[in-house]
Amino acid sequence: MIRLAASSMFFHEYEPQEIFAAVEIAGADTIEFWMETPTFWMRGANVSELIELLDLYPAFAKIAMHAPVFELNPCSFNAKVADLTAEYTLACMDILEQLGGGVLTIHPGKRTSKRPISPIDKERFVHYIDRVGNAAVGSSVTVALENMPPAVNAHMVTAKEIRTVLDEYAWLSFTWDYAHACLTGDPFSFPRECGERIVNIHTSKGDRKSMHSPLAGTPEATELRNVLSEIGYGGLMTFELEDLSLEPHDNNLCPCPLSYEKKTAILAREVEEFSRCRCI
Repeated sequence: MIRLAASSMFFHEYEPQEIFAAVEIAGADTIEFWMETPTFWMRGANVSELIELLDLYPAFAKIAMHAPVFELNPCSFNAKVADLTAEYTLACMDILEQLGGGVLTIHPGKRTSKRPISPIDKERFVHYIDRVGNAAVGSSVTVALENMPPAVNAHMVTAKEIRTVLDEYAWLSFTWDYAHACLTGDPFSFPRECGERIVNIHTSKGDRKSMHSPLAGTPEATELRNVLSEIGYGGLMTFELEDLSLEPHDNNLCPCPLSYEKKTAILAREVEEFSRCRCI
């Protein structure tokens, strides 16, 4: 059965306890907690803080997590940056392991300069995946690679690229970012090519004008629900929303910054839109 989750980054300016409360009020089943959620991250990312929150919100277990990606890049030309990215990913895996396991989403990185991916970038990616894989095998953490939006220096953009990596690494799973996939022209190539390895779906609307805006009430939402029903998907569905993608006129919203109550209401509409997916 699908579990509906919410990304903590939609409430990035709030304390973790406020974020957990908003997700519960909105009616979601659990949370995808970014290790870089600002107050948590700047306090040292202590697992004890999340343990206490899960004692307060036991229905959320098992939570998902998102590995650090801001200012980090496993394919960086700077070898120290690439190594630090792997170290933070392993630290995030350790946190999730202590919480009882769950899905951890990672990014594949990109070329440092805005030029096509080079052999060096691919070597760094393989080194990163190998380090993560050594830690993942035998653990209670399911590591899922996310597809990226098209860009000159990006890779893991197409379903074919993701499929190739999944075929090479049997331990690796897939987080399908629907908004990113929409920019490739055929978002449903991903479930066709990689459907049996999807464990998390980052759910939001994406186009050339904005990324990670709400899907509720759109034709895309109906189409996505129908496809998930057809493939019998039963993993996580994470609403990954970006408040800066919300125009003041959309959904009768006020100009940003949005209030805590408004963000909770937006998330609640997404949960309501996809609540029937829980029965899949």
